[in-house]
Amino acid sequence: MKKILLLVFMVLMVLILVNRQRVYIRDPLATVFRDDVKQDGAQVFINYSYDVLLEQDAEPGAYRILVQGWNRMPGTPVHLVCLRWMACLADADHAPTLPIEGSGRRVYDPRVSMSSREVSFANGDGAAMRVDLR
Repeated sequence: MKKILLLVFMVLMVLILVNRQRVYIRDPLATVFRDDVKQDGAQVFINYSYDVLLEQDAEPGAYRILVQGWNRMPGTPVHLVCLRWMACLADADHAPTLPIEGSGRRVYDPRVSMSSREVSFANGDGAAMRVDLR
């Protein structure tokens, strides 16, 4: 039994290592702020290169926003498979997203800033979103 568990664990680790750009692991210590007000219930997932996936399940206002370092444009992921509150798997290293649209007639400027400790951007409503990573 120990050998089988060890084998399953090793296969899982190899899959995660090979797909490290696609696997988003939940960061339970991360904090989400909207206009400097802490958002309760928002979950943060990060991958190997500190791309950030925000997920809010509560209705009304449920959303998923993915900010990737390679294009720095917040968007809604097209295809994402998730284990609730644990991890998510994207279908590509550069996951395809639907861009967030600005409200009204104004041009949407996301003002994205990314580091290994903080990600900030403007959402479609123009509200300043900030994610503090630990």
